[in-house]
Amino acid sequence: MNIGIIGLGSMGLNLAKNIISKKYKVYAYEENSVTNSDLKKNKVKDLFLTTSLKELLIKVISPRIIMLSLPAEKVDAVINELINFLEPEDIVADLGNSLYLKSIERDTLLNSHKINFLGVGVSGGPRGAKNGPAIMVGGSKEAWNKTKHIFEDISAKNDNQSACCFFGSAGSGHFVKLVHNGIEYALMEGIAEVSNILNKVYNLNNDEIAKKFKDILKTNSSSFLLKITSEIMNAKNDNDQYFLDEVDPVIGQNGTGVWAIKAALDLGVGIPSIYEAVSARSNSKNFKYNFEQNFNNKKYNPNDKCNEISIEKIIFFNFACSIYQGLNLINESNKWNFFDFKIEDIFKAWSAGCILQGRYLDLILKEFIIRKKIDPQFLYDLIKTNCPDQLKSIREFNSSAINMGITCPVLSSNLAYYDQMFSNHKIGEIIQLQRSFFGLHPIKDKEGKNNITPYWTKL
Repeated sequence: MNIGIIGLGSMGLNLAKNIISKKYKVYAYEENSVTNSDLKKNKVKDLFLTTSLKELLIKVISPRIIMLSLPAEKVDAVINELINFLEPEDIVADLGNSLYLKSIERDTLLNSHKINFLGVGVSGGPRGAKNGPAIMVGGSKEAWNKTKHIFEDISAKNDNQSACCFFGSAGSGHFVKLVHNGIEYALMEGIAEVSNILNKVYNLNNDEIAKKFKDILKTNSSSFLLKITSEIMNAKNDNDQYFLDEVDPVIGQNGTGVWAIKAALDLGVGIPSIYEAVSARSNSKNFKYNFEQNFNNKKYNPNDKCNEISIEKIIFFNFACSIYQGLNLINESNKWNFFDFKIEDIFKAWSAGCILQGRYLDLILKEFIIRKKIDPQFLYDLIKTNCPDQLKSIREFNSSAINMGITCPVLSSNLAYYDQMFSNHKIGEIIQLQRSFFGLHPIKDKEGKNNITPYWTKL
């Protein structure tokens, strides 16, 4: 299989280096003249640059795979041009952050020209791309069989198993990546909220917070995101100033979190922690305003309060609730006739190389192997097994922040999500009766068999 890559940004270039390191020859095309100039000055061995798409396809003879590492908005234009040069049974693989619906459209278009398509979700950032990313693939089974060895070679490894999985139909790989990114948003926001509470409520400084996180890295709640946060918390610039004190608070996003929310709305699936994380990013443009807070500003003494709570269990609880919401979204997407996900494959793809990787996932997988279903009982057992007698501590942590006016939308939504499922309440019943009263919407009894007709239904 002859390999061509279009797009040599930070992801494309590092993927190319990874592929070359596995003894493949790579031809590439990059339209940005500045990037091209830099690459010519700093040549990469066995990476052969071309000056046009046409030249690329002359050099990369059929049978070929052309990998696209491009911004989502550029993919269609490049595919439309490639169609003029590709031969039947050639393969186009979109390795960017594309919407799964676009992948389905592109698969249909290319198939009409007898060209195979793969939509490939890649997680791990530029470092992962170079050293071994997590890879999530959907599209042509024939194309996957021809290219499987390439993707497995370059993917991250966990106990000699590749963090690489083929999920089936077109769009499935990018759908898993979309949900992955939504969960990523929630985990990042959750860790940031924990850090903020430890500082503003429990009076810990940056070094103390970094140490607490590093201690958790020795436990089964360890994760990649926690590791990098433990490093950035007390990182300083050349002037001995914390980066935390100089960085712009407005949070960037690439749109995949919004796509996850839209998919959840289409499926009628609740993903509140992912929604709150995306909302916090959108709202971060207001973070620069500095209003005086009229709240209780009494801080806890870290020696007599912080040691009473388990930061590890607080983080695990929030990770578990956020992951569950994402897994449930993937599981519920099987209602669509074009997806057929197996949850164990999700764990395989996320086992190494990706932003979600960590030992905490092993605990979640262990519980899934016992339950074999993504349902509320799975989440209940997961928390009961791994956070015994810790819910009181988790509530104390959240309430201490709320009492001081310290924001914690993801932590709060995860606790509310858990309580909504596992506490006795009459919320659903009240809302059903409200709808019946003002809209005369039909309602049934708890068994769902018999209609209920309150007095107000008789006009």
